[in-house]
Amino acid sequence: MTPHLTRENTQPARAVAGNPNNCQLMIPMFAIMSGLLLMAVFLLLAGRVEAESPPPNKYVAQRIALMSSQKKALQDLTAMTRDYIAFDRSSARAARRALIRSTRRIPRHFRRDVTDLSSHARGGIWTNWADFKRHADAAEKAAHALNIRSASGLRRSLPRLISACHNCHQIYRDTPREFTTH
Repeated sequence: MTPHLTRENTQPARAVAGNPNNCQLMIPMFAIMSGLLLMAVFLLLAGRVEAESPPPNKYVAQRIALMSSQKKALQDLTAMTRDYIAFDRSSARAARRALIRSTRRIPRHFRRDVTDLSSHARGGIWTNWADFKRHADAAEKAAHALNIRSASGLRRSLPRLISACHNCHQIYRDTPREFTTH
């Protein structure tokens, strides 16, 4: 007798020890458990493959760290200008100092013509070094010109720095590589 719901039997089917119908209830459970186990194995292997990718070159890693610190400082200042966080003069001053320091270091970090898969630097940096250095100097000057005395001063002066960054990136930065399945 197969367990199913009828008008007379409104209770869900229950597996009873020694009943030959237990086999019918156990097969779907086995399929579900094996599917979950298989998914867990795939997730572990995917994490392992990702962990085995080679680390970036040390010079590329330093450039990535430099650009990441600039991004963090710019995000903090942008949040202040958009009132996402309250304007804080000391935090704005610290972000400005970090930007001045990091923009000054751009030419030093890009001096070596070294790239790898984690780098987004285009080769034009080293073939047009004078132009690249001009863009870096413009970013440093814009960082110095940031007005951090008030939120309104920051709103007026921050676009110049963002524009300097974007102008350089349009020429000398590859767009990040994205994973595609086709």
